[in-house]
Amino acid sequence: MHETREWPDVGHRAVRKVMARFMPLIGLCYIAVYVDRLNIGVAALTMNDDLGISASAFGFTAGVYFWSYTVCEPPSNYILTKVGARRWLGRIMVTWGLVTIATATVQGTTSLACARVLLGIAEAGFSPGMLYFVSRWIPQRERGRAMAWIIAFICLSSLATPVTTQILGLDGLLGLAGWRWVFVFTGIPAIVLGCACVKILRDGPKDAEFLTAAERDWLVAELRSEDRGTTDAHGEHGFARSLVHPRVLVLVMVFVCFTFCLNGFQLWIPQILAQFGLSRSQVGWVATLPALLAIGPVLWWMRRSDRRQERTVHFAVAAAVAAAGFGLAAVSFSVPALAIAGFCVAGMGLYGAMGVFITMPSSFLTGVALAAGFGVINGAGNLGGYFGPQVTGWIKDATGGFTAAIGVYAVVLALAAAIVLALGATARRTSSPRLLTGAESTAGS
Repeated sequence: MHETREWPDVGHRAVRKVMARFMPLIGLCYIAVYVDRLNIGVAALTMNDDLGISASAFGFTAGVYFWSYTVCEPPSNYILTKVGARRWLGRIMVTWGLVTIATATVQGTTSLACARVLLGIAEAGFSPGMLYFVSRWIPQRERGRAMAWIIAFICLSSLATPVTTQILGLDGLLGLAGWRWVFVFTGIPAIVLGCACVKILRDGPKDAEFLTAAERDWLVAELRSEDRGTTDAHGEHGFARSLVHPRVLVLVMVFVCFTFCLNGFQLWIPQILAQFGLSRSQVGWVATLPALLAIGPVLWWMRRSDRRQERTVHFAVAAAVAAAGFGLAAVSFSVPALAIAGFCVAGMGLYGAMGVFITMPSSFLTGVALAAGFGVINGAGNLGGYFGPQVTGWIKDATGGFTAAIGVYAVVLALAAAIVLALGATARRTSSPRLLTGAESTAGS
């Protein structure tokens, strides 16, 4: 365990101001991205019948987004390092908002798949870009807390589900089907927030007019010191080299497993709940429970991870909890109340694992290499986001139900936990503690 180095009062003030300035906007942006990524799951409640889309075809169109997202992720993050996060993140959000609105015009499986491909291109770079932005403003000691709040906002995005199910009730308004209005109304916030990013975000502490000169100088020096410490421990990682860094590739494998389950579950949960005989309104509210109930446990788990300066075991435990939750849901699927309880347990584990996972790349990469590492992990790892919905659709068509697919989620998450534990053990043997502990020469209190 590294020795704790106390911050001066000026450091505490600087970090508090940065968190208050940026985290609410970042949180709203994450709500928008998850709403626009998952609105298709709600729209499918009526869209699939209107357009004659089978379960397998829906799994393909919902997941194909991740292919274009993956291909465009590294170049998007490279551009971000050149033009700055403020302008590039704003561009990403405005573009994906426009594509989401345009999705309301699709006429069948082919046009829906094309719209999803365009959405992946438009959105590529957002999540790793935001995480890179946070790493340029928040010191390692408080980064886990910042990431925990991001996960909390992601969980809050589930509240959009009951709202979007009500939008389905606008069927016939101005001659448009309700599911088309879902895409129109969920695309608008991204455009508004994209413009807000350009106005409010800043590319680095040197541009922080809301900090005093002393606070600005302290923050610049603190972040520069952390970058030097990471470089000293791991050598200089360039943008290209980080694309094939062995630990980046291992984290890609873990993220593939994670997104396979997360996106498969999120995109299909409305239709899974519909099989329990719930009304459309009930589906909307029950679908929010796994994420909403996770907020408190996630904040506690991330704070615990920060205090102990440990990441791998915290991720593995959370992933194992999610696996247990899905296992419970699979074996009790014929009893809706038990299955829903299993989904809620799985949600706590899923979002807790996500919060820990996104702190890992900054444990051993810095600068533009960090942007590249985030891009590769988030981009290539999100291929699981394609296979999860697709495999779920195949299993649904083949078996007529979701029980087997939910069992697959449990097995895949258990595999992710095992991989991360093996990575931690390797870090111990190679005397490379930063990835094992999650980073910091300044441990959280």
